[in-house]
Amino acid sequence: MTAEVRRDSFKTFWDKYSDKPDTNSMMLNQTAQDLEASDRADILSSLPHLTNKDVVDIGAGIGRFTTVLAETARWVLSTDFIESFIEKNQERNAHMGNISYQIGDAVHLQMDEKSVDLVFTNWLMMYLSDREVIEFLLNAMRWLRADGYIHLRESCSEPSTGRLKTATMHSAVDANPTHYRFSSLYIKLLRAIRYRDSDGKMWKFDVQWSCSVPTYIRRCNNWRQVHWLTKKVPAVGDEETSVDDLLNLFSQIWPAEQKTWDEKLDNEKYSWTDKIFSNAIDDEVVPKNSTAYVFTPRQRSPFLHVNSHLLAEKFTCNVWNVETKEYLYRTSLTKANNQKDQRVRFGWNESLSSSIDYWNQRDASFDCIVATELLATCDDESIKSIASIMKPEAKVVLLEPVSEVDETSVRQRMTTCGFKNITIVDVTQESLNAETSFIKDHNLDVELSGCNYLLIKASL
Repeated sequence: MTAEVRRDSFKTFWDKYSDKPDTNSMMLNQTAQDLEASDRADILSSLPHLTNKDVVDIGAGIGRFTTVLAETARWVLSTDFIESFIEKNQERNAHMGNISYQIGDAVHLQMDEKSVDLVFTNWLMMYLSDREVIEFLLNAMRWLRADGYIHLRESCSEPSTGRLKTATMHSAVDANPTHYRFSSLYIKLLRAIRYRDSDGKMWKFDVQWSCSVPTYIRRCNNWRQVHWLTKKVPAVGDEETSVDDLLNLFSQIWPAEQKTWDEKLDNEKYSWTDKIFSNAIDDEVVPKNSTAYVFTPRQRSPFLHVNSHLLAEKFTCNVWNVETKEYLYRTSLTKANNQKDQRVRFGWNESLSSSIDYWNQRDASFDCIVATELLATCDDESIKSIASIMKPEAKVVLLEPVSEVDETSVRQRMTTCGFKNITIVDVTQESLNAETSFIKDHNLDVELSGCNYLLIKASL
């Protein structure tokens, strides 16, 4: 009964806009026309190739994405639970012969097992309850063929209009049933799901990447419009996950853990690594108006990372910062939203190699790399592949925790991985002093790293 009432509240919420089947209603934004084309291009350019593929566009509305999806896909099923939206969708796509339409709720959508190659959603999970999100993703797993993809895009922590009241179409009087969840929760849920199909095979989602939608950064200073692409892959040896177990994690445990990390990191005044990197980074390493690739896995400590905002400010450069921890990715987006420096962007990837794949697909060419724990957390093949997204002679600056200071072996490994002009400095004492001051300044109850540190400069 509770779930039915909940669905009614979302249906009532959208029924208010059913007499206005236009772009503003789709985006719940009075100025949507200024954003729509750019936003749509951002999302569509992130999708895999759809030639000879079958797609379902769920929560399609008036067909903002349906039209373009159908231009390359073999077939598209376009669905929404507001009849007037689907009518407008059919009207604008009447010239297309490869689109089917269905009026109905995403929660109750019926499709054959292994029938599509892409499940496409844009602002859908936020209109589902926690249990419905889990059940929907399990259904999506069932609908997808092997190596098929699901795309999600959600407003995380706040509406798409941010805190602005003038642009939003949300009523100031009526209750807003929308869930503005932490971005980290979606990544953790997608990675946790294990599904057994009718043939007894086990499957999981391989989250390819998570990043902010660029248009909302440029136009609204909002880094919390986040989207994800994830792939259905075999899960050998894993056990199937239950809805109830996932619900406990998604609704209770993970949000509480995220809040704990927020309390520790949201008020970070600076990074203790600032003093260490200041001795190695200059305008030769990071030229003005260049683009730096920053890798911060934070394996040893959540406080061991590069201060990308300081980097952008000091050297007037653009920064792409890769996070590999879901909770810390969310805290980075919070900092970005507060700092509002559009030169700094954050992405989540499971690993260095996953991030490099992401940028190779986009023909990236960075000017330099600044990283912590690169050698400590990555294999040689992944490190060698860095060159594929760097300009020739790109500069490299690394801060590496080591158990023993063995410059010879580090130099040998760096050389094997394709680096040259290598200089290595033992900065253990400087790091200890900086870390101690940082812990004191932030009143943290944490232990020191308890390791040695090497500051490495090189080029490719």
